[in-house]
Amino acid sequence: MIRKNRFASLLIVSALGVACVTAIADAPRAGQPAASAAQLEPYRTQLFNLLSKDNNVVDGKNYYQGAFARQFDALLASSSLAKADKIRVPLKKRLLSGPAPDPTLRVDHATGNQWIVYDACQAHRCDEISLRLLYDPAARRMIGKLNLDAQSEFLGAPSTAEQRLLGQPQ
Repeated sequence: MIRKNRFASLLIVSALGVACVTAIADAPRAGQPAASAAQLEPYRTQLFNLLSKDNNVVDGKNYYQGAFARQFDALLASSSLAKADKIRVPLKKRLLSGPAPDPTLRVDHATGNQWIVYDACQAHRCDEISLRLLYDPAARRMIGKLNLDAQSEFLGAPSTAEQRLLGQPQ
């Protein structure tokens, strides 16, 4: 009788352990819930649309996100490369002058964070002046990698894993 009870107890403990491990594996690891579709939607447009107060010339909509724009400006202002840049045209203006692909969604499987990935570059100099930007709408966190004249700098204090995400091609 005792062996049967021990065996049943062992099965119950094992089942509970598997359920807990599965729940932990499926949950976002950073303690932050994944962004909902409603949180992601306002950011599914080109970077220049989010930063401009003007209506889009193609569809007439206004995509401006004030908090996002302020965070973007602060991120660029924190750059030591941007501070050392001697060109008179502001870096932001140059970065937004080039082609702007549609953003993509990338999930960091280590943390569960959903990042919207934006790329920007200076027209005719994309190999020399570019920015990869990752934005997590749920955490309202922005990180980036700036490439400026053969030098690179991570912005927003990304972790080592986030630095790898910033370095991966789209």
